[in-house]
Amino acid sequence: MLTSILGARLSWHFAGGWVFDPAAVGPDIVEYSLKEGPHAGRHAVQHFYYQRVAPGVETTAWYEESGAVVHMTWYLQTQTVHRFAALPAWLAEDMTVYRGDNQDPAFVEKIRELISQGPDWPRRILNDDGYFKVI
Repeated sequence: MLTSILGARLSWHFAGGWVFDPAAVGPDIVEYSLKEGPHAGRHAVQHFYYQRVAPGVETTAWYEESGAVVHMTWYLQTQTVHRFAALPAWLAEDMTVYRGDNQDPAFVEKIRELISQGPDWPRRILNDDGYFKVI
């Protein structure tokens, strides 16, 4: 059985066709590629905050370059995950603009330009459940 999300290599899935595969959870970063979903083709490395909240329950939270805030609660025994994310209005309007690599300076510059042009509010809230597999 998985004893911590830290150090795991995952495939994680949410409703609406979101598939993050692979996703590697390090001691203070998550690196993921969105294989399927509204912005398939995205690759990102995000620095996160981690907390073990109870035996078998851990959380990670991060702030993305778009201004999106993401919080995941990982249930290790059932290999399920709860996602809460708050997406800026400009990003929620067209998620395809998020296809790219946040390690690429040109991509980050494009996102900064979109931030300056689009509204932040009202945020689109994602509050859903999914599952993950260790790969």
